[in-house]
Amino acid sequence: MKKLKFTFIICLSILMMSCSSDDDSNDTLSEDFLLGTWIGVDLEYFGTTEFEYLGIPITTQFVGEAYDIDYSISFMDNPNEFTTDGTYSIELSTTVLGETQVENIENLMFLSDGNWSLAGNELTIVNQGVASVGTLSMLSNDMLELNVVERQTTVLDGVEYIVTVNSVSTFEREE
Repeated sequence: MKKLKFTFIICLSILMMSCSSDDDSNDTLSEDFLLGTWIGVDLEYFGTTEFEYLGIPITTQFVGEAYDIDYSISFMDNPNEFTTDGTYSIELSTTVLGETQVENIENLMFLSDGNWSLAGNELTIVNQGVASVGTLSMLSNDMLELNVVERQTTVLDGVEYIVTVNSVSTFEREE
């Protein structure tokens, strides 16, 4: 039951969140450069879940690798909105007290529609009323890479879980 709760907390956190440039400087990115449809080609993340059990602090580590990636995101302006479509699956490896458990979670929805803004190389996405800020570590004519770090606190059955997720999403511009 405890393993199921750990997995649930990690999956819940991922679903709620769910580029070094060549010669171009990301400090002066134009919103126009981001506009259009981007096809997901890779998604990976890693992080930790921290909690106390019987007064003992415990930290779990997890790594997720996406597969069966079939999603896209389209950025529009006036107003700055985005739409998404598609799903992906993830292989999730969770290590608790030196023991690793691997499971596959299939057919996850990729975000939902929302609003966006760009300040320098920081992209803010507001999705279902929750804002996430990511760093565009790469943005070229045909490639976009977004790094997001999310930290969330959740209480389940009276236990406080602090989940930190670092994700890297890679997209190619739709032709």
